[in-house]
Amino acid sequence: MGLTRRARDVGVAMAILALTALIVVRVGGGGGETFTGAARAADGDTLTLDGHRIRLVGMDSPELTQTCRRDGADWRCGAAARSRLAELLREGPITCRTQGTDKYDRWLARCENTAGDLGARMVREGLAVAYGGYEDEEQFARAERKGLWGAEFDMPQQWRRTNGRPQEDVHDAEPGILDGILRVFGL
Repeated sequence: MGLTRRARDVGVAMAILALTALIVVRVGGGGGETFTGAARAADGDTLTLDGHRIRLVGMDSPELTQTCRRDGADWRCGAAARSRLAELLREGPITCRTQGTDKYDRWLARCENTAGDLGARMVREGLAVAYGGYEDEEQFARAERKGLWGAEFDMPQQWRRTNGRPQEDVHDAEPGILDGILRVFGL
């Protein structure tokens, strides 16, 4: 009986330590970096800034070679998404606040400039879909039939799966403390 109680006490102590560490990381901002400067669009949701590849968190745009159908004709929606992100990047220097990295070693970040939050703009204009964030912007784009929502298209994740491309994990833009605790315990 004493061994079971001791094991439980150790488990509770470890859980408290893990929770304390998560709170410290959360309050301290998680150690994310901030990058500022001129950037170049790689595609509709990835950019390069000061030699760093940055994946806009919370959204997913069509792949560069992905086509959609609009008004009965093919529309190069992936190229259109990159083109629009490039336009937004030309509006001035951007500031990106990182939230970690993805499996491709790209920074996951929210980026903004005078055009505002770039991910929000891309989703609101219908050139990207909500993917762990920006649900309100997607609802607006759907209601207004903007971009992808005024066309026939495969969700970018489905298009990658169908075309043998690597899959993206959903980007949880701002995980809560409970999410972190569940990850620590593998739940």
